[in-house]
Amino acid sequence: MNFDRPIFLRKVAQVAAVWCMAGLPLLAQGADMPTKTGNEIGIGLSSYKYTEPGIASFKANKIGFDYSGTYALDAEWPNRNKGWFVRGDLHFATGKGDYSSPISGSLNNRPDWYYEAKGLIGKDFHFDGYTLSPYAGLGYRYLYNDARGATSLFVSGYRRQSNYFTLPVGLTHKMALANQSQLVSTVEFSYLLRGRQESRLSDVNPVLQDVTNRQRSGYGLRLGTMVQFSTWSVGPSVMVWRIKDSDRTAAGLFEPRNSTTEVGIKAAYSF
Repeated sequence: MNFDRPIFLRKVAQVAAVWCMAGLPLLAQGADMPTKTGNEIGIGLSSYKYTEPGIASFKANKIGFDYSGTYALDAEWPNRNKGWFVRGDLHFATGKGDYSSPISGSLNNRPDWYYEAKGLIGKDFHFDGYTLSPYAGLGYRYLYNDARGATSLFVSGYRRQSNYFTLPVGLTHKMALANQSQLVSTVEFSYLLRGRQESRLSDVNPVLQDVTNRQRSGYGLRLGTMVQFSTWSVGPSVMVWRIKDSDRTAAGLFEPRNSTTEVGIKAAYSF
C-alpha cells in the first residue's frame, strides 16, 4: 500500500470529529439497544508506527481483517441473565514498512504483521436514548517483524517476535440516531499481564544465541467510533501501546521501552 500517511491521518481525524459532533443532535429518545447474538467481519486500512525513543522506529501502512462473534445469554436464559453477553474478537493486520535508526541506519520494505485474540464477557445497561455495555476478559497479541538484511550503515538486522498476554477492560456506548442507525463508540484499556520478546540474533551471526526477554509492565488503549446501519458499519479507530523496559538477561541484554500507535478506518458487515 502506498497511500500518503499524513493525508490519511488527517482524513481519519476529520471523519471521527464529524461523526462525534454531528451524531449528538440526532438522538432517538427512549430506544433500547441490546447486544444481539451474531457475527461481524471487517476490513480496514491503518497507519502504524513503532518507536524505541532515541534508538529506532518502524513505520508501515497495514491492511487489517476482523472477525467478532457475539452470543447474548438472554437468548438462552431470558429471565435469569438480563443483558449479559459473551464475545470473541480476532484481528489480523499486515504490511511492509521502513526501519530507521540513528545508530544502525535504515532498512526499507520489511514484512511486519500481528494478530490479536480476545475472549470477553459483558452486560448491557439501558438508559434513555443510549446503552452502556462494560466488558472484560483475556487477550493475546502476537507480532512478527522481519528486519533481516543489511541497513544503509551495513548493520545486519534480525527477526523479532512479541507475545503479549493481556487483561482487556472496556466500555461500549451505543447511541440511537434518528435515521434508525446507531453511533457505537468503544474505549478499551488492556493491562499487560505478561510479555515475552524473542530476538533472533542468530540471523546476524550463527554463533550468536537467540535472546528471550520478559516484559512485566505496560498497557494498551483502544478508541473507536462506528456508524452502524442495518448490516453495515464504518468508522475510525486509534490503538496505542506503551511497554516499559524488559527484564535483563545474564549478559545484560534487554528490550528497551517502546510505544506503538496505529490509526485506521474500517468497514464491517454484520450477519
